[in-house]
Amino acid sequence: MIVKRLTLLIVALMCVLSAHAQQSKTDESVEFRPHWDLQLQGGASYTVGESSKIGDLLSPALYLSTNYRFHHAMGVRFGLGGWQGRGFAVLADEGYAFNFLQLNADYKLDLCGVFGGYNHRRVVNPYLLAGVGFNYGFDNKQANAIVAGDAGEVSKFSYLWDSKFFVAGRFGAGIDFRVGERVMLNLEANANVLSDKFNSKKAENVDWQLNLLAGVSYSFGKKHQVSQKWVEEQEAIKAAALLRQQQEEAEAARKAAEEEAARKAAEAEAARLRAEQEAAAEAARQAEIRNNNIEENSEEIYFTIGSYYIRKAESEKITRIAKWLSENPDYRVSIVGYADKETGTSAGNLRLSERRAAAVKAALLKAGIEESRVDFGFYGDKEQPYEKPSQNRVVICTLE
Repeated sequence: MIVKRLTLLIVALMCVLSAHAQQSKTDESVEFRPHWDLQLQGGASYTVGESSKIGDLLSPALYLSTNYRFHHAMGVRFGLGGWQGRGFAVLADEGYAFNFLQLNADYKLDLCGVFGGYNHRRVVNPYLLAGVGFNYGFDNKQANAIVAGDAGEVSKFSYLWDSKFFVAGRFGAGIDFRVGERVMLNLEANANVLSDKFNSKKAENVDWQLNLLAGVSYSFGKKHQVSQKWVEEQEAIKAAALLRQQQEEAEAARKAAEEEAARKAAEAEAARLRAEQEAAAEAARQAEIRNNNIEENSEEIYFTIGSYYIRKAESEKITRIAKWLSENPDYRVSIVGYADKETGTSAGNLRLSERRAAAVKAALLKAGIEESRVDFGFYGDKEQPYEKPSQNRVVICTLE
């Protein structure tokens, strides 16, 4: 019944808060953005027991959690933590420790968000939490050893276990301190309400574990964004101002449109003339290429079997290419070497094609062509550009 009422209260609270504006109190152009963060907490845990000395029942605690803030005043947290619980055997006058791990699912309520609205620059944010934990206790050796050594403690330890699962109710309060856009420091006090069997001793009441923790959180996403409501308001203001301006400056706008149309027409005519001039220049360059006997912007330098020596007839082709490049400084030449697949090995042919291409490149550089205008490559017998084997003992020079 209590859980049902608490659930109804949370749902009602969510409905009320969801109706509130998500815009920041200090800057209406900013609104809350749902986000995830990772939180690491450490501190001290106190397992309520019979010892009069607080130190007998203190133990370390460590929790790693992820938080999802789906509303500026509300969020959920899922975490894994625990470490150690403690108890005390009065008759044996001896304390004992055991380990546990606990999965937590918590609902968090930001008090400043509830009563003060959203403020993305708020530094101190107190909160309340309530949730449930799934606890696994283990390594309860010390309690078992006390019972084995002291018969007087047997009746008190009727709930003794080696390992055991527990369900915990959780509630607490804390404070987040904003130190940056993505980083927060944290102080939190919470309590786990567990089965009477948690500390192995029969007491006819639930066991309590109190935690005092300090931590740090890092947000994985932006915590706020541009407010859509503010954007719409600004757009409405701009639209009204624009309408007034259009009404007052209608004639000026008409003249500006006419001037713009005339400017675009002039630009279009200039672009057409440039295109015609470039086409004519390109045609002239192509005609000059044809006049220099270099067909289709390329030339083939052929070699004999297994050789990378440039013969005299082929050397004349290189001379023509060098002359053409000298007269056309805007062009480059691509040199690609090949080898005949019908002779030699693939590795040998690759080296041979490289040497053939290197020989042609060296001849062009010697003829005065800058190295920056010469692209160089070789494929061996991996590619065969022509059908006849003799034609593939070649370096193809392409003007670009």
